[in-house]
Amino acid sequence: MRKIVTLIVIVGLVVLALVGTQNGWFAGTGTTNPTSPEPAADSGQSADAIPPDATEAVVEYVHDGDTLFLTDGRKVRMLGINTPEIGNNLECYGDEATALLRSLLPEGTHVWVEQDVEPLDQYGRSLLFVYTDDGTNVNLELLREGAAEVEMYRPNVLFRDEIYAAQDSARAADLGLWGACN
Repeated sequence: MRKIVTLIVIVGLVVLALVGTQNGWFAGTGTTNPTSPEPAADSGQSADAIPPDATEAVVEYVHDGDTLFLTDGRKVRMLGINTPEIGNNLECYGDEATALLRSLLPEGTHVWVEQDVEPLDQYGRSLLFVYTDDGTNVNLELLREGAAEVEMYRPNVLFRDEIYAAQDSARAADLGLWGACN
């Protein structure tokens, strides 16, 4: 009887592994590998232009370098980036990254926002790219200035090539956290 139960468990695990692999359950459970990015689907859209499907919003306030609140009540986690922590968990360049985002998006700023595939994270925050009225992708601007590093999770990989290029450029020039924290 014990051998039958063991055999059933093993067969079940093999089936689960095969089904999970087929359905992509094991892909994208962490950050993507910055040293070997896979090609992203070409959206045909420039990362620095207000997308046709973007919606308008107004900044209520900036919480930290990659999180802000909109006047419509949404809490936004900016897609494709991660900035150093602030407050009790202060990390090198956290205050500077927050100050940069506050200078780019002061309270009351009119912005355009765009989601990728998954609209919310596990905390209920809206996952968005944020654009200024002149078309600047603020997520990319934080990377270009060295105030953020890449953090991407599948299936949200829009602008993957541009995101990695912005980080690589800032890192090569020792901008922001790349010069101050290494």
